[in-house]
Amino acid sequence: MTLSRLGLVVLFIGFLPAVARSESTRARDLLGALADPDDRTALIAAHRGGYADDREDQAPENSVANIAVAIARGFDCYETDIRRTADGVFVVVHDDTLDRETDGSGPVEALTYAQVKKLRKRYRDASLSPEPVAILEALLTAGRQRLLFKPDLKPGVIDHFDELAKLIDRLGMNDQVFLRTSWKDAEVIAAHFEKGTPKVEVMFKVKTVAQVKAAAAQFSPRTIQVDVEKGETLSNEKREAIRVARELGMVVETHAYNDPDQWADLLRAGVRMFHTASPDATLAWLKEHQWRQALAGTVAQ
Repeated sequence: MTLSRLGLVVLFIGFLPAVARSESTRARDLLGALADPDDRTALIAAHRGGYADDREDQAPENSVANIAVAIARGFDCYETDIRRTADGVFVVVHDDTLDRETDGSGPVEALTYAQVKKLRKRYRDASLSPEPVAILEALLTAGRQRLLFKPDLKPGVIDHFDELAKLIDRLGMNDQVFLRTSWKDAEVIAAHFEKGTPKVEVMFKVKTVAQVKAAAAQFSPRTIQVDVEKGETLSNEKREAIRVARELGMVVETHAYNDPDQWADLLRAGVRMFHTASPDATLAWLKEHQWRQALAGTVAQ
């Protein structure tokens, strides 16, 4: 690591809340890896926390119980989903309706939290679990200092960005939560920050070099997603977008499908975080190909 990169790591760790600096935590190790885009470390963002053995683990997707499973399996970042109840509670629900994920029905946005908390989550086989629908605060608190989080802003949540940012700030997790949203929301988010909304990390989904440069100039984000589709061969423009993002100090994420050849190509291009619905297999491949060396001493690798 060069002296300039070392300085960046020291500066980055300096942003951690006092509670994180007081002891060695896995979140701090992960943030250290993020602070050095040249490091040979690729991180795993587990889709909805990972759910391959949800019934066996008694941990449905996007549940508080699933946090412990994600940590035990060595995932780095918990990808999840934010929606808001009719009375203003941020909850963790992926689908447009509750039908698949719970024993309820209809959009969660139409229900009060008093109604939502009576529901129970379903496993992937549609059987019921004892787990309730998670409120966002409980999910984040369960993984604090042990995981990074990457919540998607579902429709309508951007209208409550100030409220959401204040929640993350109150939890002291400004550096551990990367709110993922489309680049089209950049103007709205910038306006919130200008009005005094607490600064939180935003992972914008981009496709072009121009968008990467604009994100860097406006937000100085630590991460960014360059959109890559299943089976896609990287175009020269997307390769350049990845290169420029890394040059500007950002860790680049892409989706990773069950295609090791594509994984290898993305890593060569400079991608350092994979969003995957197959986190166990992707993580095993990364370990086999020496992409986890910097995290070898952490509790979960």
